[in-house]
Amino acid sequence: MTTYHRKMLQLPLPGVLLVWLMLWLVAPAQADSPAFKDKVAVVTGSSYGLGRELALLGASEGMKLVLVDVRPEPSQQLAEQIRSQGGQALVLEVDLADPEQRAGLIERARVEYGQVDFLFNNAGYSYLARLDEMDMDKARHQMEVNFWAYADLAQQAIAVMREQDGGTILNVSSILGMRPAPANLGHYAATKHALHGLFQSAAQELQADNIKIFIAAPAGMRTHISRHSTGPQANPEVDRAADWEDPAIAARDIFDMIQGEQVVFNPGYIGRQ
Repeated sequence: MTTYHRKMLQLPLPGVLLVWLMLWLVAPAQADSPAFKDKVAVVTGSSYGLGRELALLGASEGMKLVLVDVRPEPSQQLAEQIRSQGGQALVLEVDLADPEQRAGLIERARVEYGQVDFLFNNAGYSYLARLDEMDMDKARHQMEVNFWAYADLAQQAIAVMREQDGGTILNVSSILGMRPAPANLGHYAATKHALHGLFQSAAQELQADNIKIFIAAPAGMRTHISRHSTGPQANPEVDRAADWEDPAIAARDIFDMIQGEQVVFNPGYIGRQ
């Protein structure tokens, strides 16, 4: 028995608890988990909200990051922060609504880091309109970002992950992909329902390839979704997300759940009820 342990045994119980609490506070939370350390992760929509929190958490776990966003400046700042702390991160400016810009995105990540172990399909926005006032082109644009980009990048990732004998694809949906949506959110909800339909099937298709597919369906989080909303019912002056949940909570739940087998889950307070 070491001198340290003998002294610990001599402390009264409250003193022991205080020492352990202090050690826990100064230790990094679940840092460099074997499940994530040195793994390469592509994160779309990394500049704000949940995407940013997933990137921060990935960096704390020792992952190498490829940050993808149409508004790259905040992601550039995040990448600089990660690199200053000894991590690895690069940023790709990509408009995910443009198939030509999406082409080869996963391969660019593989060339940079040698592999792609995780794809966090997270980017998205809301087009707010009643069905009778829908602009078809704008509705299609949202579907391109919120659904087809997910399918496209997943297809690219599958090809790489098969060569590596496995990988993980996490798709960020919404509780509105599982429940009826309020007025004006039908188009957004439709993109999320589509994700559930495609990727629940893909989860079964890819089991033999050791590629895990997950669908995270959080409830409302504090993001820039109001600021970036479009459509006749959008009002950027009203931040409907101001009182919603901290996305860091959902990010932590996602990292926990993608180590399991449950394909569809609700991170955050909905999943914890």
